[in-house]
Amino acid sequence: MRAVVFVAEGRVEVADVPEPVLDDPAGAIVRVSRAAICGTDLHVLHRKVPIEPGDVLGHEAVGIVEQVGPAVGRFAAGDRVVLSYVTACGSCWFCLRGETSLCQDSKVFGAGAFGGDLPGAQAEFVAVPAADVNLFALPAAIDDDRGVFLGDVLPTGVAAAALAAPAPGETTAVIGAGPVGYLTTRALLGAGAERVVVLDREPERLELARRAGAEVIDIRERDPEMALASITDDRGADVVIEAVGSTEAFSSALDVVRRGGRIIVAGVFAGEIAEMQLGVWWARALQVRFLGQCPAHAWWEAGRDAVLAGTIDPTPLISHRMPLDDAASGYDLFDRRVATKVLLQP
Repeated sequence: MRAVVFVAEGRVEVADVPEPVLDDPAGAIVRVSRAAICGTDLHVLHRKVPIEPGDVLGHEAVGIVEQVGPAVGRFAAGDRVVLSYVTACGSCWFCLRGETSLCQDSKVFGAGAFGGDLPGAQAEFVAVPAADVNLFALPAAIDDDRGVFLGDVLPTGVAAAALAAPAPGETTAVIGAGPVGYLTTRALLGAGAERVVVLDREPERLELARRAGAEVIDIRERDPEMALASITDDRGADVVIEAVGSTEAFSSALDVVRRGGRIIVAGVFAGEIAEMQLGVWWARALQVRFLGQCPAHAWWEAGRDAVLAGTIDPTPLISHRMPLDDAASGYDLFDRRVATKVLLQP
């Protein structure tokens, strides 16, 4: 089968690789109809996580169940599904608490050794372990372009907004207007947040956030701390969501949050190191909460319902649709921020 594989730092290609074999009684094989390139894939592309040449990439995909093992009870061949980017066993202590991304047996598709060497989903077929847990049925009303977001980035946005939980009268700042930032913004506004301010340096991404109903700040033109102070009576934002996954964005979140404010870290971090002035954090009485790997399983239904209701529409993010064989070009466009979201069709 054809699949996107890692070649070297900054390079991917589409190659012929062995088709997955169903050797897990609880697993399934899914024929991929749509895959996506995610910001986390760029961490893999630049070897922020361990990855080896030939590893199949990608963790966002929707498709049709091709084959199921004898222990699978919820799905059958022909079912249309989205897969969770992170797998879980469904029965351990963490899974039973809804903290599926902390499962003792969790793995991430297409993330090399860092993700448990689980082959990725930017391919014609993907093998899904514990299919009853790690697949989610898609209603006919949600097409592939929307459905592919439900496996990772859309649940992440919904979860980040829920953790932020802005109270009436509070100002929420979102650092980063990429896919996670945009969907977090949509989730916040859909949940009734009164004032959402999005900060970024990319005009096209800021325009998407503005059209969604947020106020926007171009950090190339305005200092983030001064800009938030000017619209909050010099206090700063009540709650800040870091949706980038960089030390620069995290530092910016610390700059723009008010004393006694809350920071939700939704961006992905791997080997980055940041100095912490604990005395300053203590004196400012800051609350910092890391979302970590979003437990997509716990937020699937809320994400589905928001899409069906129209309160969250991820499709404005899609800037490029292309055949799987053009994936290298898609990675390049996304890495250079020319693309906001690239969908691949095997």
